[in-house]
Amino acid sequence: MPRPEDAHEVLCALRLGWGLAELRGRNRPGAPRGDIALMPDHVDHALPLRIERGHAELRIEAQSVVAALAKELRVDHTEDQASFGTALDGKAKILGHVRAPRAYAALERALDLLAKPEQPDPDDAVVQALAVLRLGVTAQRRIIAGRMRAVADARRELAEAEEELTEARHPAEELAAESAVRRVAAALQVDLATVTGEARALAALDQVIETLDQTGSVTDGAESIKARQDAIAADARQCWTDLAELIWEFDAHLQDSLSAASESQAIAYQLGRGLAETYWALDPHQAGGSRSWEFLLGDDRCSELSRLVGRLSAYLSEYCAAAIAGSVEVWKDVVKTPAWLGDRDDASQALYRQIRRWFELLILGQDPTTLVGPSVVMKDYRTMGRAFRIFWPQLAASVIGLGFLVTLLVLVNVGTGATWAKTLSGILALVGLSIAGLTGTLKNSAQAMLKRLRQDAYTELVAIAVQTAPRPPKQSDVQTAIRRRALTPPTPN
Repeated sequence: MPRPEDAHEVLCALRLGWGLAELRGRNRPGAPRGDIALMPDHVDHALPLRIERGHAELRIEAQSVVAALAKELRVDHTEDQASFGTALDGKAKILGHVRAPRAYAALERALDLLAKPEQPDPDDAVVQALAVLRLGVTAQRRIIAGRMRAVADARRELAEAEEELTEARHPAEELAAESAVRRVAAALQVDLATVTGEARALAALDQVIETLDQTGSVTDGAESIKARQDAIAADARQCWTDLAELIWEFDAHLQDSLSAASESQAIAYQLGRGLAETYWALDPHQAGGSRSWEFLLGDDRCSELSRLVGRLSAYLSEYCAAAIAGSVEVWKDVVKTPAWLGDRDDASQALYRQIRRWFELLILGQDPTTLVGPSVVMKDYRTMGRAFRIFWPQLAASVIGLGFLVTLLVLVNVGTGATWAKTLSGILALVGLSIAGLTGTLKNSAQAMLKRLRQDAYTELVAIAVQTAPRPPKQSDVQTAIRRRALTPPTPN
């Protein structure tokens, strides 16, 4: 079946929703880890795969994807023509530098050394902590130097833009120059804010070093580190609040704009965002609230996600929508069953593998049947059983007819047997094969029903292969959940 003409735009909207959920998740406090494989080194600027990129690199990638897709769908600008993508990038950039991950990691490592219970000599712990902190200071100064170079470049670019504005001779040139000045000035403010954030973290390292140098006390050093960590976290919380509010405004703008442009695009956006949020908005240990298992994978949300993917089935491969709906049902049961959910951190990693699989199916267009293992179809006795129940009339008639036909041929060739026996065998053979042909003809008129049964059986196998939930208490729990799905593949009449 050919895809609709607007398939590209709908896919972009799906990716946009997914990207916004990931952008928010990678920036929020206590951000999910995702799945990262560390590079052994960075000698000669070795090139990483996506899974080998760091947290900051993946966060920047998500921001770039959202900005590019918003521009492609023409939903990037507000009523006053301000760019949401630029604003999001700026606030996220400030947040990243206010958090000062290098300095914070040095403080965390020093605190671990000071709090080590097996440390035989407190003085050794202080010496090791000071060494870690001084390495952190060196790294932090390099970061600030890089930020200062960015500020100098922005100031130079701003001066050039202001010069072009003063030299503008036509209204169009003046308008373009004014826009450039505003853009560069905003970028300069962002760079200045990043310098301020990193400089505060450098000051925190210096203050802890001073405390340890003066007192040499493990207790005083640990208290100083905790105080500086709390100060960094407080600054970051305010930056996160600003960014979260902007993301909320952007989401409202996207839903309104896409609904006005195309209902299919609006549905795709919500589906992408909703599926991605099951992981990126999750706090595995929160009980209740918008970040809990019970909300993100509860009855209401799962039902809506199934409806959304069903409405987009025309844009997806044959088994994709039904398989995703089945895996959503599985996760709904996982959340309802504490014994199935098990360790919440382990379950969240299984959920991350699930959203990656959804991403592969929905956005990358992977055929879900490729996930079904070799020989699984033949091992599924239900497929054979359903086929036998449907075809038993013609199978039985064919076997009987062939039996009498063989008997007739044997009697004719051997030349023995009564004439009535030969005649009866011929008649029964003819009747049996005629009945088989008749029932076969009738069955041919119901090929849609036959394909539906085949699809239902195969969809179950595909949905089992798609889901990545933890091991269930009973093996049948997965099949039970999948059979409860409300979607099946489309079957032509």
